[in-house]
Amino acid sequence: MGFAHTVGFRYLRARRGFVSVVTGFSFVGIALGVAALIVVMAVMAGFRAELLDRILGTTGHAQITMPLLTVEQANKIRLKAVEKQGIISAVPYIAGQAMITSGNGATGGLVRAVSAEDLQKNKLISDNIIAGSLEGFDVPNQRTPRIVLGKDLAQKLGVYVGDSLSLMSSQGTHTIMGFVPRMMRAEVIAIFEVGMYQYDSALMFLPLKAAQSFYKMGDIISALEIMVENPSAIRTYLPTLQSLVDPEGHVVTWVDGNRQFFEALQVERVAMFIILTLIVLVAAFNIITGQMMTVNDKKRDIAILRTMGAGRFDILRLFFFSGFWVGLIGTALGVALGLFVLWQLHPIVGFIETLTGASLFSGEVYFLSKLPAKIIPQEILTIIAVSLFLSMMASLFPALKATKLDPVEALRNE
Repeated sequence: MGFAHTVGFRYLRARRGFVSVVTGFSFVGIALGVAALIVVMAVMAGFRAELLDRILGTTGHAQITMPLLTVEQANKIRLKAVEKQGIISAVPYIAGQAMITSGNGATGGLVRAVSAEDLQKNKLISDNIIAGSLEGFDVPNQRTPRIVLGKDLAQKLGVYVGDSLSLMSSQGTHTIMGFVPRMMRAEVIAIFEVGMYQYDSALMFLPLKAAQSFYKMGDIISALEIMVENPSAIRTYLPTLQSLVDPEGHVVTWVDGNRQFFEALQVERVAMFIILTLIVLVAAFNIITGQMMTVNDKKRDIAILRTMGAGRFDILRLFFFSGFWVGLIGTALGVALGLFVLWQLHPIVGFIETLTGASLFSGEVYFLSKLPAKIIPQEILTIIAVSLFLSMMASLFPALKATKLDPVEALRNE
């Protein structure tokens, strides 16, 4: 460790009185600012990643729609699609709405009908079955269709595996007695929990043929759900997907369907980064204040060092590193604190909820049932770089002021 580092660090340890209080505020401010930045950016990155996984795992990366798309047409397109490079699967499905009733309640929900094989391949659903099984989901000629529900939807209806419920469609028949809605009985064979409230509380799966019968669609389906290897580059697949449909067909990507939502998340991340960086900036101003007070307190030391042969650049480096040590140590403490909070994030949230009696992360408000976090090394490095840069800039001005002191005048005033 050189002269400037050694003396600068000694000045940092030797501070007393109000100067040490200001320096302490600098340490704490930088540490809290860096920790807050790391935690908030990691939570927002995790929030985006979890939402993306849930949304894309349930609705697919792209949808191919055509007027009066039959099962036969869909299967032909499906065979062509899976032969294309980068396309993983193409799943025919029916989407609709229905009122669900049981002996314990009634609510609205979203019906999604697929084949048993395609439902089994949907890992977001098949890997998150918490009750029952997907076995027997689509048995030929079964009298009572089978249904798979989200956990919160099952709780609303008060049903469990083996129970029966009724589905009512807004479509129906006009009779002399008035409008009679279309109804169908179904048996619950499995309950899933994907961790996204909007799906767990409203989504249900029916066999494809049962949904066609319920909605009186004949051999028609709603669309083909396309899954690709690289969802973030979905636009590069558009020419290939468009070539699979006739001129009346349409290809809608997940970006088109969720553009505003994810753009809003990105804007919010940038805004939070700027706002929380202000905490570090305020702490950097405390470094300026502390260093200016140190320079005034060490005028005699500066004069002695100058008479002993220390140049202006040596004095500059001495006080620059004295202030920079504050930023460096504060940043290191902030990184350690931020990573610790992320490591113990769920216990901390649980403790605060127990202490306050309030739900800090309600699935009904925040889409997900658990607070997510994803550490991105590049973001942490950016936060460290910003913190150290502000600390360097804050240390530079007092150091420049120290170089302008006249040693003769300083000794005479002593």
